[in-house]
Amino acid sequence: MNMRVHVICICLLASALFVGAAGAEEKIRLAGSGGMIPIMNDLAKEYMAENRNVRIEINQKSIESKGGIMSAAEGRVDIGMAARTLKDDEKNLGLQATEIARVGTVIGVNKNVSLREITSEQLCRIYEGRLASWGELKAGKDNIMALTRPNQDATKETVRKYIPCFADLKEPDTVISIATAPEMTKVLTNRPNTIGFTDAVAVESSGGAIVPLKLDGVDPTPDNVKSGKYKVIKSFFLMTKGQPSGAVKEFIAFVRGPKGARIIGSHKAVPVK
Repeated sequence: MNMRVHVICICLLASALFVGAAGAEEKIRLAGSGGMIPIMNDLAKEYMAENRNVRIEINQKSIESKGGIMSAAEGRVDIGMAARTLKDDEKNLGLQATEIARVGTVIGVNKNVSLREITSEQLCRIYEGRLASWGELKAGKDNIMALTRPNQDATKETVRKYIPCFADLKEPDTVISIATAPEMTKVLTNRPNTIGFTDAVAVESSGGAIVPLKLDGVDPTPDNVKSGKYKVIKSFFLMTKGQPSGAVKEFIAFVRGPKGARIIGSHKAVPVK
């Protein structure tokens, strides 16, 4: 009889401890730039493996940098993911921007295209509609399918900033606009004869389906991004409402620490400490 009572007591104690542990779980919510999702997924996975009391939830649907910034400002997420700095009209939102990586913005082509390098002038001729066939670049006989991003997108803003002839370039209707970074990755991966604006993280995740082009003779490698030799670069930021604290602060410290740097580097991005 006594033994049975002891067993029941032990079971009840174990249940109480389990409930207490579950109740102590902290949740961190992230959303924003689609281009940051692959890196953040891996960072979150490793962090949660080491911190069982923290659950990190990342919106797997891109809401773009603007969406991440506004979601953080309005308290709908704990961390907003943004592939750009805050704009003037966003600097009064009370956000703290923490840079975690620098990434080469890449001119990518589908693997069926034999081209391996391009000049800024050739690229602008494609996006003006004046260069329409891969044959003109000795890279096949098919027509070029040029893919772009919306003008307000961080990747497109980077292209306009660093490739001079794009500053005021007017794209014709034949250039197809792709709404989000994940969609751009999908189209470049699956559609032959395509060329588009992407980044080193997406190229790496494509498993060779997207080929990065040398631009004006320079490869978009992490070393060239780090040295500044490759200049078409965007930065990844984690946005928080004010200074981060608690579990959010600890997670960001992990991201910017040696383990986070290793994961970021595995995606062909350059970690920022």
